[in-house]
Amino acid sequence: MREDIQCLRGIAIIFVLLFHLNPNLFVNGFLGVDIFFVISGFLMAKNLTKAKLVKIHDFLLFYYMRFRRILPMYFLAVFLIVVMTQLCLGDFLWKNNNRYALASLFMVTNQLIIHDQADYFNEFFAATSSINGFLHLWSLSLEMQFYLFVPIIFFGLQFLKNDYLKLATVLIISVFGFIGFALILDKFAFNFMFLRLWQFSVGFSALFWSKIQENGTPSKTEKPSTFTCPLTKNDLVTVSLSALALCLSTMEIKVLVLRPLVTVATAVIIACESKNFQFLKSPTLGYIGDISYVLYLVHWPVISIFLISNARSYIFCIMIIFISSILLHHLFEKQYLKLDMKGVFPLIFLLIASNAYFQYSVRNDTFWMNNFTPETREIIDKNLVLYTSLWDLEPKKDKCIENDIDVPFPKNDLKGYCRFAPGKGNLSVMMIGNSYVLNFSEHIRAHFNYNYSDYRYMSVIASYGLFSDHRLLSQQALEFSKKQVELHKPDVLFIVARYMNNIKNPVQKDDKIVQQINETIAHYEKYVKKLYILDAFPEFHENFLNLFLHYAVTRPDDMDALHLSKKLADDEKRPVVKRFRQIKCKKCHFFDLSPMFLEDDKYLTFDKDTMLAYVDNSVHLTGPGVKVCEPVFKKIVTEIMDSF
Repeated sequence: MREDIQCLRGIAIIFVLLFHLNPNLFVNGFLGVDIFFVISGFLMAKNLTKAKLVKIHDFLLFYYMRFRRILPMYFLAVFLIVVMTQLCLGDFLWKNNNRYALASLFMVTNQLIIHDQADYFNEFFAATSSINGFLHLWSLSLEMQFYLFVPIIFFGLQFLKNDYLKLATVLIISVFGFIGFALILDKFAFNFMFLRLWQFSVGFSALFWSKIQENGTPSKTEKPSTFTCPLTKNDLVTVSLSALALCLSTMEIKVLVLRPLVTVATAVIIACESKNFQFLKSPTLGYIGDISYVLYLVHWPVISIFLISNARSYIFCIMIIFISSILLHHLFEKQYLKLDMKGVFPLIFLLIASNAYFQYSVRNDTFWMNNFTPETREIIDKNLVLYTSLWDLEPKKDKCIENDIDVPFPKNDLKGYCRFAPGKGNLSVMMIGNSYVLNFSEHIRAHFNYNYSDYRYMSVIASYGLFSDHRLLSQQALEFSKKQVELHKPDVLFIVARYMNNIKNPVQKDDKIVQQINETIAHYEKYVKKLYILDAFPEFHENFLNLFLHYAVTRPDDMDALHLSKKLADDEKRPVVKRFRQIKCKKCHFFDLSPMFLEDDKYLTFDKDTMLAYVDNSVHLTGPGVKVCEPVFKKIVTEIMDSF
């Protein structure tokens, strides 16, 4: 194996490890995985250009070599992670881990993440995420799917006459693949193999460029190149390594800029094959590259299960990760790579069978049941109820006289619509927004005590009521909201939404989002008498309830670490606040729920007395969380009633 490629692997795994250890500091480190994809593309291209893919046997030999290299260590890792999750996590976390364990066994973890509509950057934050020991296996599932598909690409490339045509073809695949990746919904594109193919294809390009350089003068059928690069190979490698170093930047760089830059830089380093560049001859980096596969498999379950925010924990986790990786590399990985086919197949079969039996055992055998203290079990049982969304958990006080409406988008994106029976008052009320409408609507309505003539709400996925993001659904939801306000002309309009995506980006001069908000507000003011808008709210983390219960079981003395830092939370919501302060509106009233959760320099995430979480797994407030907000709701409604 080339020394420079092993050093690149070492760099890649260091980036990933640093990101998972401290995602708030090494904000771009996740791009280490992209380096791995380019390396895989290059190596697969190199292997397949040596073989003539003519017979079925040629394809099977390629698959055998790949499976022999990857599967034994992979299936052993899956087995060990299942053991860790069952022994170290509470039973409330088993169900989701078992789902992902089964998906990992079939190497479709990335597809399950797509199905769950999960987000890498929420799921993987080590100190603030769901405890799921298998999520990092998405990339290996994606790579295995690539390995199944790549021989077909090279079977087609065999029909091209020379390396120039092959290079041109894979470059076209790379460019159009990146365009598709950039245009498709990011959560889907991140995990979908065909939308990641462009990065493997950039690795193909590195190979064909290298072959062209090795061959020197083109043949008679090939046109000679008239372009001479003014930079030497060492210059190109220096620039490319500088680009990779941006992954260590503590300043977040726009991913659609940095990702292609890192991808191309990796390909340039590989294509240059600089033999005199000392950094790429580092024995330490080379060794880390040697154990990088095991490091990748081992590091995430250790971090997700054991890491807490103190120096001792960091030292412990890093030591465990490296010691276990070194031992597994030398005692298992290097040994099974010496086996021939007669030894590899029984080993893989044994590991698959062991995993299959273990999957059955953890679901059916009482051996794995946890024995918690009565106090801990009480905390778990009280909070397990909160796994159900508040609007599904609380009984409906009144039935809707209307619960269906025509929408310009897929009906399943309408989270909820309800018009209640007329009350005893003389004002009409409407609530619009996303799922936060469902979270708060009944509690706000209760304070009116039926003193309204008409009360309705509509909750739409990706609806913010004031602006839209880049998605078509969001744009359609905004137009739908505007038309409903125009149609029903409510006296009071509540705009209640969890603010995400573009409104949280830095504010620009002549900010387009502010312009859109002001245009929308101007439209609403034509038809309503008062607008009440939910102000910027601290960004609670996804899967918080899982994390809360995990701390209650394993780290009861560290529970306060789960509260949000006021400084960090305020920094995150500052762009939203700044945009809202630029709104031109005479009828608008903002209501801020943040102070209700504030204690000293923290935003509380659970009740210290009752040990009930304020936030569920889907970033909505639980019943106890909404109860904290009741004084604000009461004040708003009283103000409205006094003014009409």
